[in-house]
Amino acid sequence: MNNILLRNTANIIVVLRSALVFVIIVFLSLNSLVWKVIGLGLLIFIAILDWIDGYVARKHNISSKIGGLIDTLGDRITENLLLIFFAYKQLIPIAVPLIFVARSFIADFIRYQAYQSGIGTFTINKSKLGIFFVSSRASRVLYLVFKIVIFFLGGAILVAESLIAVNRTAFFTLLMNLKQIMFSGAILLVLFNLLRFILLIYDSRFILKEVFTK
Repeated sequence: MNNILLRNTANIIVVLRSALVFVIIVFLSLNSLVWKVIGLGLLIFIAILDWIDGYVARKHNISSKIGGLIDTLGDRITENLLLIFFAYKQLIPIAVPLIFVARSFIADFIRYQAYQSGIGTFTINKSKLGIFFVSSRASRVLYLVFKIVIFFLGGAILVAESLIAVNRTAFFTLLMNLKQIMFSGAILLVLFNLLRFILLIYDSRFILKEVFTK
């Protein structure tokens, strides 16, 4: 039993951080500064959990192909729900979550086909650009940090909106600046996302050819 729990520790952490996304959205939706601040704190916490699950998998040598898929699933739940929520709050263009959701379905279909062929999540990319922008540790960390910053900005803006009710003069300029930064950052994030997606398709062309010509 303990051995089973150890082998699935990273997966359990992924499930926990995915579940917390729903809690965060509820807290950030409440008309209470305290709950919004807690929601903002939980955003930081799930970012830490995202790092911890990978660290645990590497430390205990329990990385696996299915674990990679579960980690990707957790990422999809987190990014898609939060981006949809922030678009609903009119903090980012609606096109951003629409592109992310559509891209995630197609990318996960490709990764599943690769998994069926015995190819891991981060071993699909073989081209130099694919390795550099998609599967390299540096690019994955950069992509993760980029998303965390956007999500944190969204939470911070919602907190700032509550602060305006207390002191409009002091926080209005800050709020406008945060909104502009988040809007521009979301555009850059989706462009980076599309670049990674194009490289994934390119590096998966032989797998896709096999799937559609059987």
